[in-house]
Amino acid sequence: MRIERLSVGLLSAVTLVLGGTQAGCGQPEHESPETPGEEQGTSTSALSYPNGSGRTVVSKRVVYKDGSGNYQAAPGFEQFRAAGAPDGDLHNIRIAEVDAPLTREAIVLMSSGQKMSSSGHNSGVTGQGASWDATCDAVSCPNVTLDGRSLAMKLRSLGWFPTGSTYLAVVNDNNFDHLFDSGKKQQLLNGFVGWTQAQIRPETRSIYLAGSSRGGCMVMRMAQALRANPAYDGIDLYVSSFDGVCKYTQGELGTSGEKINNPVRPWGTFYGGWATDLSAQFPRKGRLRMYHIAGGEEVAPASGIRAFSAYSGSPPGTGSNLDWGWYKQTWVKWQHKEIGNPYTEPSSSDQPRVVSETIDAQLTWLDAFL
Repeated sequence: MRIERLSVGLLSAVTLVLGGTQAGCGQPEHESPETPGEEQGTSTSALSYPNGSGRTVVSKRVVYKDGSGNYQAAPGFEQFRAAGAPDGDLHNIRIAEVDAPLTREAIVLMSSGQKMSSSGHNSGVTGQGASWDATCDAVSCPNVTLDGRSLAMKLRSLGWFPTGSTYLAVVNDNNFDHLFDSGKKQQLLNGFVGWTQAQIRPETRSIYLAGSSRGGCMVMRMAQALRANPAYDGIDLYVSSFDGVCKYTQGELGTSGEKINNPVRPWGTFYGGWATDLSAQFPRKGRLRMYHIAGGEEVAPASGIRAFSAYSGSPPGTGSNLDWGWYKQTWVKWQHKEIGNPYTEPSSSDQPRVVSETIDAQLTWLDAFL
């Protein structure tokens, strides 16, 4: 192994607020937990990875407003507008290209979760701070700082995907809104997929997608589209989901209204994931590797907004850690926002363990394949 091993205990679950409740979306949270959580879990271990260097970037709107207030497709992001989503929704999508070399042996794209208020939010995946959008105007957001402790900056510093031959971008706001109708979500998704495909070169050999919360659902759905295309059969596809949230009332990612309980959920809580037969969602699994870290805390009370959970055969009442070769899933006891923001949301005493079971756990998993 490249880095000194750090022993870690049981996994845990976490909460990042998407905002607002959705009437009629979920089962009432009044059932009794079957068994106190932690003793049901299995132990795991992750390597401890060093922090990267912070970086200041410009986050661009994929559709911007010109001096006359008219919407225009931003250069390099034309695929979003071509996919048909309304300009007003596309204007909220902001992406920072961290590295954009001409040679692109690898494509790395990472997304934060859904932005629900007028202010931004921290992301342990992309590295953006809570006030990342403070400088945004009608065209871009200059001077967005990415934290060196984030997944994006840690991975960049490790050099597994060399900066001279890797296209690296972070999606600061994907606007992949949980409440949008299925048609609009598909248009937005088509834009992200089209943009990703535009980065692929003849020399591209690997794509790595990572996202938290709604970003986690989005990268899983992007992976569906990419893996379904035989043109990319020669490209390795890696996907990291941090408590990815899909809307089960729309059947996103094959989710249903059947809840799989988190086996390590804290006593008195009802953490769990909406069940999906994930194998059926990915009939073409060649060169595909996915890792989902699931907590399953309901994002807003009585909203039904929670992470997905895979199963094989029939959905179990209580889940377990999974490793199917092409797909891995581990349960954690942390809140949703702690999973997405492990450097800012947990207590200082819990932060090392949360980081180990989220950011560093994903890096350990990826390390095994690279």
